[in-house]
Amino acid sequence: MTALRLLSTALLLGLGTASMAALAGCSDDASDSPGTGGSGAGANANGGGAPNGGGEMGGGAVVTTPQCGGASDMSGTIDTALPKLPALDNVRACVNGDAVSVKLDPLDDAVDYRIYALPADEDISVEGDGTVTVQNALYRCAGGRSALYMLPDDPVTNDNSAGGFTIVNGDVVGFTRSEADSTLGYVYATEASDRMPVYVVGRGEAGLDEGRAVFNSTRPKRYTTDPSVRAQWISEHGRDDGIAFYVPKQGGAGTHAVYEGPADDVRLRWVDGPEGTMRGSGATLFNVLDAPAEGTLPLKRVFVSPYFLPQHDELVAGEARYRKVRSEGDHPLTELRWSGLTASTVLVIEALDGGCPYQGALSPTHQDAYSEQFGEATLEHETFFTIDELRAASASGEVFINGQFDDVSPPKAIARSLIQVAPQTPEGFDFHATFPEDADFRAGFGEPVGNEYAQSFDADDYTFSAYSVSRVQFGSMLGEFWTTYNDIASDTNGKIRLTPKQTAELSADSYLHVTTEVDVVSTDRRYPQILISDQLAPVQEKLEQGTTLVVQPKGFSPSFMQVQICDHRTWDVNNQCPMLATLTSDFASPAPLPGERTGADNAVKIDVYVSTERVYVLLDDTPYSCTALPGKAEDGISYGLPAGEVSVTLGDVLYHSDVDFATGGGEVTGNSYRFFRQHLHRDARRHFDNFGFASGSPPPEWDEALVPCVSPE
Repeated sequence: MTALRLLSTALLLGLGTASMAALAGCSDDASDSPGTGGSGAGANANGGGAPNGGGEMGGGAVVTTPQCGGASDMSGTIDTALPKLPALDNVRACVNGDAVSVKLDPLDDAVDYRIYALPADEDISVEGDGTVTVQNALYRCAGGRSALYMLPDDPVTNDNSAGGFTIVNGDVVGFTRSEADSTLGYVYATEASDRMPVYVVGRGEAGLDEGRAVFNSTRPKRYTTDPSVRAQWISEHGRDDGIAFYVPKQGGAGTHAVYEGPADDVRLRWVDGPEGTMRGSGATLFNVLDAPAEGTLPLKRVFVSPYFLPQHDELVAGEARYRKVRSEGDHPLTELRWSGLTASTVLVIEALDGGCPYQGALSPTHQDAYSEQFGEATLEHETFFTIDELRAASASGEVFINGQFDDVSPPKAIARSLIQVAPQTPEGFDFHATFPEDADFRAGFGEPVGNEYAQSFDADDYTFSAYSVSRVQFGSMLGEFWTTYNDIASDTNGKIRLTPKQTAELSADSYLHVTTEVDVVSTDRRYPQILISDQLAPVQEKLEQGTTLVVQPKGFSPSFMQVQICDHRTWDVNNQCPMLATLTSDFASPAPLPGERTGADNAVKIDVYVSTERVYVLLDDTPYSCTALPGKAEDGISYGLPAGEVSVTLGDVLYHSDVDFATGGGEVTGNSYRFFRQHLHRDARRHFDNFGFASGSPPPEWDEALVPCVSPE
């Protein structure tokens, strides 16, 4: 694929060479493969879960892996004073420019995860209870996924913001289930010669992603051990959710069957026993172990009833993914990010027994706490601190980026892996910005011109604009572009725009390729954007003079990417431009859901390929949507950009923030956007990285049978 992410060799400590196959695919958004201590329905879509790291960490062989496209095997030794711990499962690392994104299998007992540079031994101290302190360490923590929720065991509440309900305790199509019935047996986390994978494919018929909140779990699933059946389902527009787990190749003593039935409209799974007697005969899916054994996980069942979508039993391996499917919402995100690489670096990845502590709101530049009036209400805003200020306030100098837990002690690591990565220089871009740590991006801009309702900052290479914003901070931090701001009195249409002065070219016979990485935490009132316009900066003020394409992940969770066209008209948060058709209505999309990866310190790679004829969108190098652009339509609206010079802009929105999260059920479930409700309710914080564009590019590789190009409706 022409949009493949640039990768480096990753060196994984503590896993054998068999583990490396799991690292070969890094754009596996469909789901994670299971690992010992982890759980889950779904695996690396490119095959196989990693073996249990087992063993102990802290030194030993470092083995390279073919990393999303290949690297030669190497070995070495890393010695460290960090205490020895079990390895994490199925660690996958992908480098893009000067940043690395890491995915891993969840650990059942983990509350949070973190990544940091391997410290010198003299900076490491270990307390008697196993607590490790690293002098002046900078940790980047996963925190929770920011998303909506399902209602556990609550088929009565008609909650507009929930995705539906799940049942573990209660009536399921005539049989009363209990918590004890949720475990169907035991399955393996890893492959071996006497085991076979169980593939999972989300069904592909039309209308399966049209509920309220949409998750991977709300799509009904099919399970098979036959690779040819899996391939057939995928060819019929099923969503490839990879390998769920591994089961014995042969049944017999110590195993029992898992059955399914009775029909596609309500697909259930069960085993012999009271429910089996009630259900009668069903189709045999596979055999599972009667009892736990080394390297196994409990096979868990959750009855999922999404609003307006088919009900079904979801099968997952282990407790962590079981808890996630049971209630969705803010569960520990099993993805980490490290940016600002300047040389080959060994990174430590840890699962933690507690959450990373919240040390204060973080910003590239300082902002004192302040108050605003909203009618008769007084709205308080926290102080925003720089990394240096947080370090100075810490007795050990330790800084927890994206710490989301209040009033907690520093967590202890319960599992650990090490990877070695090196930055890569992206090739083929006319413009590319990695926002390096040693560059003071903010210093290049002058004082703002204008007022709070429209102010512009100018630099040699960029224009930065802010609208209806009473406080705005921006600059380079952690090797990324960060911005923090708030809409005036939490009651206006706040937005920011960053535009390089270098322009691009759009044509009919080639593509403009635009790329960036950005955290995609979104609601209906806060979301990031990419704008491609035939107008130069400041684009927001010139929209009515030309045509602009807007790409944005808008909405709670969010479930979908939007593509809009502004034809000689303005765009605003309450005056959105016409939305182009992206996903076909003929069948459910096989594309990944952006809302599965909404973490405050995570980043999703978005690629847009646009010509005067078509728009392609990819998420983490995976095809998402294609729109054919026929030009002027009978309604007089242009559905494409004209050929010629265009500007490319990164944008962000915060709109009437005081009433953001008015929906979302945080008080109902306590499991929805918790960190943002507590600390960033009336403030926006966004970070972009690896922002670039290239004119005259070829289109991405694309299978239109699976992801067809659709025309504007």
